[in-house]
Amino acid sequence: MKQNTDLIEISALKIGVIVNLLMAIAGWVAFSITGSEALLLDGNFSFISAITTVGAIVIIHKKHTRTPVFPYGRYFYESFFTLSKGILILGVIIAAVMQNVIKIIAFLEGEPLERLKTGPILIYMLLMLILCFGLAYLYHRKNKQIHFKSSILSVETKASKIDGYMTIAIGLALVLTTLVPESSKLAFLLYIGDAIIVILMALFLLTTPFQVIKEGFIELGGGSIQDQDAKTEIEELVNNLVPKVLSVENCHISKTGSSHLILIYAKSNQDEVSVSKVKNYRDEILKKIEIKYPNSEVEIVFR
Repeated sequence: MKQNTDLIEISALKIGVIVNLLMAIAGWVAFSITGSEALLLDGNFSFISAITTVGAIVIIHKKHTRTPVFPYGRYFYESFFTLSKGILILGVIIAAVMQNVIKIIAFLEGEPLERLKTGPILIYMLLMLILCFGLAYLYHRKNKQIHFKSSILSVETKASKIDGYMTIAIGLALVLTTLVPESSKLAFLLYIGDAIIVILMALFLLTTPFQVIKEGFIELGGGSIQDQDAKTEIEELVNNLVPKVLSVENCHISKTGSSHLILIYAKSNQDEVSVSKVKNYRDEILKKIEIKYPNSEVEIVFR
């Protein structure tokens, strides 16, 4: 089951590396034709995504390794990747806002700016939309096959959608500028139209990286699982299988990457409880839970 999950993740990410490299090259070529720095930013974002996706593939190969230092495996690599990717996305959005605010200020101060060249922007926009949202759909579908256990595929889905939305904003701005006559009061759009649209779109997307960062931070900190459906499902399993000799006082469930740790705080209903009954209870939970959550650990704590 673990190997099957890893193969699904890796197959999706390998396609992601190729697609992101294609988008990066397309962005750089479009920048050379149109002169729009927003397209340069779009291309650079895709290139960074390709590099980080290679890192994600390496993480998947390493995460199951257990050592005396990491007895439960190295699944925190996945959480660290999620946190880092969220920070990276936030950085790209902030850079886009700052870069285009500077461009607008320069225009208002009278600094001469070159008029945007639309060139084959419609072809670029259509190509990017197909690649961005196609990749997002691929990541989502592959993650669905493994019951959304991959935090890496989850964050990559969000990153691909952000890239797609930014492409829409840039493309619309460049296309609309062709409709504005030089004598119009809206002639400023010929020079800073892309900057205005990118800033608005960046502000609209600002909540996404904060959500990704929050999830990664909670996982690295050992906090409770945020997926309420998964939490309810696991708690019901724990309570349904508990033997009569035990009572479950509390159940703490944490998620680190694709790994789940279930800590069951129990007490005995009898003066003596055989170790075998406790072990059987633990093994039965683990056996059933690994069907859907293969990288799980179950620990029973008496207090």
